[in-house]
Order: sequence, then C-alpha cells, then structure tokens
Amino acid sequence: MLLRNSLWNLSGSALPAVAALVTIPLLIGALGTEGYGVVTLMASVVGYFGIIDINLSAGSIKYLAENHASGERQRFSETFWFGMMFYGFLGVVGALSILLFSRQLVDYFFELSTISRDSTVLALQISALGFALSQVQNYLLIVPQALQYYNRSAQSEAFFGILINILSVVVALMGGGIVGVMAARVSVSALNALYLVWLIRQFDIDLSFRWPGKEIRSALTSFSAYSYLSKIASTFHQHGDKLIVGAIAGPVALTFYTVPVTLAGRILGLTYRLSSVIYPKASELAASKRMAELRPLYLTATRHISYINLAALGVIVLAGDEFLRRWVGEAFIPQGYPVLVLMTFALLVDSLTNIPSMVNDALGHPKVTGGFALSRGILGIALVYLGVANFGIIGAAAAHLIGAVILTLLFLLYVHGRTIPITFSESIRKGWGPSFAIGLLIFGFMILFKWFIPTGLFSTVAVVLMSLLTLGLAGLAFIVSSEERAALLKVVQRFHN
Repeated sequence: MLLRNSLWNLSGSALPAVAALVTIPLLIGALGTEGYGVVTLMASVVGYFGIIDINLSAGSIKYLAENHASGERQRFSETFWFGMMFYGFLGVVGALSILLFSRQLVDYFFELSTISRDSTVLALQISALGFALSQVQNYLLIVPQALQYYNRSAQSEAFFGILINILSVVVALMGGGIVGVMAARVSVSALNALYLVWLIRQFDIDLSFRWPGKEIRSALTSFSAYSYLSKIASTFHQHGDKLIVGAIAGPVALTFYTVPVTLAGRILGLTYRLSSVIYPKASELAASKRMAELRPLYLTATRHISYINLAALGVIVLAGDEFLRRWVGEAFIPQGYPVLVLMTFALLVDSLTNIPSMVNDALGHPKVTGGFALSRGILGIALVYLGVANFGIIGAAAAHLIGAVILTLLFLLYVHGRTIPITFSESIRKGWGPSFAIGLLIFGFMILFKWFIPTGLFSTVAVVLMSLLTLGLAGLAFIVSSEERAALLKVVQRFHN
C-alpha cells in the first residue's frame, strides 16, 4: 500500500511538473523575459504572506490520520473543522493585507522598464484572491492524504496542475499579459477548491460541524507551533532567494536564475512526493503502538529514495546544458547551467532530511525539525544575500549548497539515536551508504565518458539512457532486496499475462 501511495503521490506532482517545464518557454516568449520575471517575483511576494500560517496542516494530517486509525470519528470532525476555520480566516487576512499594500509592494520589489506599474499592481491584487483560495485548497487536499487515499488527491493535483499551466499559456499567447495570467490561475484555484469539497463528501467520514474542543485546539496548536518553524524556513527557502535576486539584480537576472532553479526543483521535488507518504503511515504506526514496523520501513525508504534522488541528480548534470539549450535557448547556458548544477547538489543534500524530518514529526518531535529548519532558512538567506551581492546568480546557487551541507549534517547527526530510534551509523550502512556508493560510481564514469564524445542532442540522450539502464540494473542487484525483487517479478508477470 505504501508503494502504491508513493506512486500516486508522485504522479500528482509529476504531470503538472512536466506541464510547467513544457510551458515555461512559451510563457517567456509570450510575456517576455521581464514579464516572466515579474510573474515569478509576484508569486514569491504572495508566497511570503504564507508566513502567517502557523503550519496547522502539519498537525492536522498527523491527528486526522491517528483519529481515523483509532476510529475517533468525533475527534476527526473537530480536527477537520478547526483547520477549515483557521485557514479560512488566514486566507482572508492575507488577501486583505496584499490588497491594502499592493502599491507599496510593487514599488519596493519590482524594478520595471517595459511593464506598467498599474498593470503590475492589478495583477498583484488579483493574486490576493488566489492567496485566500490556495489556503483553503491546500488544507482540503490533506484530508484524502491523511486517509491514505493518495489516488484521489493525486488525480485532483494532476488535473488542475496541468490545467493551470495550459490556461496560463493560452491567456498569455492571446495577449492577456501578466494580469490575464494571474486571473487565469486564480480561476483554476477556485475550481480546484470546489472539486475538493465535493471529493471529501464522498468519503465515509463524519464531517458534520462540531466546534473543536479545548483538547483538540491545544493538541493542534502546540504541535503546529513548533512545526511553524519549518514553515518559516520553507518560505525563506522557496521565495527568499528570488526576492533577493530580483531586488539586487532585477527581473531579467531573476528569469535567468529561476529557469534552471525551477528545472532542478521540479525534478528532485518529484522524489519528495514518493517519500512524503511515510508521514501519515508513521503517525498511524505510532498511534497503534506498532513501532517495530518502523525500522525496516525507514531504512528501506531511505535506501530507495536516496538512490532515486541520486539518479535524478546525475541526469540533470549530464543533460542539463543540452536541455537548457533546447528548452529556453543558448543565452541561458553560461550562467544557467552552473546555477542548475549547484542548485541540484544543494537540493540533493537537502533531500537527505526529508524522511528523517517526517518520521521525527510523526513521532511527536516537531520542535527539533522546526529548529533546524529555521536555522537552515536564516543561514541560507544570509548566504544568498552575500552570494548575490558579490557573485550574482551563481553566487546565490553556491550559497544554497553551502547552507545545505552545514545544516543537513548537523540535523542528521542530532536526530538519529535521539528522536528517531535508529542510529546514524545504521542509516549510513543500510540506507544512504549503498545508494550513494553505487550511484556516484556510475555517474562518475558517465561524466568522464561524456567529456570524450562530441556534444549534441544525440550523444546526450545516449549517455542518459546508458546511465539509467546501468542504474536500473545495479539497483535491482544491490539496492532492491530479494523480497522486493520477487514482488516486482510477480507484478511484471501479472502485467505480461
């Protein structure tokens, strides 16, 4: 079931990610380099208002999963409605704040040359409604995930994620500009929220309104108060660097920075979806006192996900320059490819904390995760500022890598053997160690091989295919266990028959 949920969760992000990658060149062509930079910067400005969210969703998914597993229908309903009221209120407060300060935000963050100030202000005001809708939409999405109906949540994410990218391009090509693009995105968010309301009503759960009791409010807010630190760090990480680059280097430089960062983030972000299903599962195991099942689950997930992450990293490094050339043009290569490689390594290092963080939170220790995540965010922003000021967008990417290495190592050393009942040395021996040893050996050879063959699309595709084939065979031989190979063989035989 965990594997099936992982694959569904991956598909919910993978299909919109592909749509986004395909449509970015079209958006740049329709809006211009500056216009696309303005849309990106606008998303970051609006995203920063998410800092007022105390991350109640993290506690909600944990307690919804636990209450459903133990059959506590009333507590489930109280938990759901507490989250709904909170995110409804949060959306209104954030939207009004963006509306009231839209002109000041545009004057402070946006250096415009060809796009009018009034149209930028209007687009930002439209985004305010999108902020309110996204708060409710994102909360509704966790309900099927807490119930481990990842197939239903993934279908919603995939359909509306693809729709929002396609509609944005259509509106931009029709001359809608940044105002039309933002209006299209807000419209899709409204449709998505309505669909999720309908979907949740189809489940066999009691969602009749109940005022959340003191115990529910206390449990959710105390858990989320510490988890909020992770939310702040995530906001810093996702939007802070873009605000700094946009403010110091301008929208054009931001576009050259955002395109490779988006590529790396989309690809490695997909594997996060594979691992995130462990959070409600670990919460369920903790609630039902089945902790003996956690160790093999944790080590297996760590080994598999780290191997997949490394495969994604290698493909980006091997094919990134040629992909950028074909995707958005030769002009992005000189600065874009170094940024792509550096950010890919930074994201890979950050990804090592994904499973430990989720298990740590599921076992009731969000304070630890939040503290380290906040430290990561603060250090990262400080390093990015220094990097951009001295070395431009390449300096920003290098700063991300330095911050990731320092805080990831400290976090992993601290939690293993303390809040996570598995030692750091065992995690290396049975988790990251085998995956990185095999993966780095294969990609080290492939990178050397690439230097000795002519550059071009054909040679790049050939090297990538050789790498993936070798990785697949090595993974079956050394990463996947004998039981997993037998189960995979049965699936293949069933499909063949």
